[in-house]
Amino acid sequence: MTVIKTIEAEDVTQAAIAPFGRALMFHDAAPTSHGAWWNCWEGTAELSQGRQWVGFVRTQCGICEISEMEREPGTEIIIPVEGEITQVVALGTTGEDGVERPDALTARAFVLKPGTALVMAPGVWHAAAFGSTSDASYFYIAERRRAEDSEGRGGWVALTEKLEVKFRLDRRSKAQAGR
Repeated sequence: MTVIKTIEAEDVTQAAIAPFGRALMFHDAAPTSHGAWWNCWEGTAELSQGRQWVGFVRTQCGICEISEMEREPGTEIIIPVEGEITQVVALGTTGEDGVERPDALTARAFVLKPGTALVMAPGVWHAAAFGSTSDASYFYIAERRRAEDSEGRGGWVALTEKLEVKFRLDRRSKAQAGR
């Protein structure tokens, strides 16, 4: 005999989900860190017995100047969930003082849409992503640490040169037309 149980979908609440896990909810929570165009909720969930954590970022659209970046000691994955995001990355260069900084001359900007993700290699310098066409949000998963512990430099390190991000609209239009 086959038993069919009909269930009704319900809104996620901490109480309802408790027997199965926990919900990550950011609507009323204060961010743990922020920048000129972004708010971040760091360490909202632990993975891999606490070696990795999940963060959530809400970001504004239209940022065009980046003056600092951070890097992670391990792999980091960026997963857009609302709107397109632009992720700027750069390689590092070591100055005469022996300190590595993000090299603006190697910077690249990549547009990510929901349904795609970017897995950054360990040590890749990156800025907080920003909305490409509207405000956006994304999750990230990284090796557990707090930004203020990053290399003793507060996490964020000035670029070697000023960096301005510009979109090549003709290229974006051709890519969108090919969908």
